[in-house]
Amino acid sequence: MIIGIYGHSDTGKASFVERLIGSLVRKGYSVSSVKHTPHEKTIDSEGKETWRHWKAGSDPVVFASGIETSILQHSETSADDLAKRILREYHPDVLVFQGFKGGSFQKVAIGKAAPRKGTVLTNPKLPRLVKHIEAEVALERVLAELPGLDCMKCGLDCRGLAGEVVKGRRKLGACRELPDLDVGIFVGGRRVPAGRFVSSIVHETVHGMLSSLRGYDPGKEVEIRLGGEINRAMREKRGRQARRRRRGSRPGAS
Repeated sequence: MIIGIYGHSDTGKASFVERLIGSLVRKGYSVSSVKHTPHEKTIDSEGKETWRHWKAGSDPVVFASGIETSILQHSETSADDLAKRILREYHPDVLVFQGFKGGSFQKVAIGKAAPRKGTVLTNPKLPRLVKHIEAEVALERVLAELPGLDCMKCGLDCRGLAGEVVKGRRKLGACRELPDLDVGIFVGGRRVPAGRFVSSIVHETVHGMLSSLRGYDPGKEVEIRLGGEINRAMREKRGRQARRRRRGSRPGAS
């Protein structure tokens, strides 16, 4: 579940977010957080070795110690792209954003800030917000088990059925298209709805194809990547290399 906390300066956002994270962690949820500032700031500083690596052309630069790993990427990243990365890499139950203006996730207003798209609560008491988040996490966990087809064969769309399951009024098995196999299809980071038939076809086809390959272990998770991310990463890398070459060819460049 993603929740954004926003408001003007000196409205208590930081302490509110701190108490929210602590409350969720004490309840057993895993939490990740992002702090945004509208100012052009960096945690790096001129002269440090990480700064020198960046000036030499490395981007991102990673600082690693026995207690911390910091990835210093010298470009702005949108809230939605950050959310995708964090959810993909760390799988937190709750991702808290503090200060972002954008983002397609739910938001909470603190103080007298003008409402933004996606605002669900304004100046809530902490227990109320925690209760809201817990309900959303429970709903998302059930939705993750459903195929996402919204076929209405159970009389409800997937979100409606998930809500009934969370409330204890229906069972997960009420879904007529609930896959028997653990198959997930994702395109651009988003899950593609797939019922029993499609899941079984994908499972049998992929496992049949991979069974002839050396290194394939039927007992392990399989990930297949096509185009998109790989090609985009290569294009971005070539773009960075071209920019460095142009900088180096300018008169007086060092």
